[in-house]
Amino acid sequence: MKLKIQSIKDYFKSKKDKGLEPIFFEKIGDQNTSREQRLKNLIKILESKGFKIKNKR
Repeated sequence: MKLKIQSIKDYFKSKKDKGLEPIFFEKIGDQNTSREQRLKNLIKILESKGFKIKNKR
């Protein structure tokens, strides 16, 4: 079995060509963002995608 490694751009292009949209590839922070801020950003993005969060802080 031969594995093929794709770059992220190629991966998204192949998904777009198939008619799919990557809904879980959004930036929530960088290396300087605090853990709590990344968690808040993640919750906000998930809620915008239709998820319901039970134990929000």
